[in-house]
Amino acid sequence: MASPQAAPVQLNLGCGHVCPEGWINVDGSNRAWLASRWPVVDRLLVSLKLIAPTEFSRATTYADLTRRFPWADASVDAIYMGEILEHFTRETAVGVLRECRRVLVPGGVVRIRVPDNARFWGNYLEEYQAMLRRPREQWSDGHARWVEMFFRDICRSKPKRFHSMGHFHKWMYDDVSLVCLLNELGFRDAERRAFHDSRIPAIEIVEVRDDLI
Repeated sequence: MASPQAAPVQLNLGCGHVCPEGWINVDGSNRAWLASRWPVVDRLLVSLKLIAPTEFSRATTYADLTRRFPWADASVDAIYMGEILEHFTRETAVGVLRECRRVLVPGGVVRIRVPDNARFWGNYLEEYQAMLRRPREQWSDGHARWVEMFFRDICRSKPKRFHSMGHFHKWMYDDVSLVCLLNELGFRDAERRAFHDSRIPAIEIVEVRDDLI
């Protein structure tokens, strides 16, 4: 009688509030550390209304992804990275992706979702060019809201210490730059994919938003 097939090992890196069953949900935030290591303290702070409730729990795997991953070589079938790569500098992201490649089995899949740099600045250029076509007396700087959004909400030129636990974006990608980076690191078949179009089964339980994938 054939032995039952082992369930695939799937890492959800930078899981945030998306912590589905069937995945090893990994996060490196201060809150993930607190909720996974000191859940009683976390619940107490929530009951005192000092912090908001969280999906993080003792089941969450806390890991500093800028260091060597706590998984063996060729031991992971699939990796999902949703809105995390942009939180590293490009140099640090190279190290993170190398670790992904190290732990993936041959033929394993890494799926990355990041904000689309080309689309973001394309919106800025579209509104800027529309403003240019107007008579000068009708000009306004409404299109500058994209610049404000970039510095205030994305890269946070003045990051708030406790806002989002101190995390902010340190790099941005488009499909060309991301594919080139993956190719440079030895990944094969890197290509842009549509929302929920993946070789990873049931990707919809972990991929909750569309963007550059």
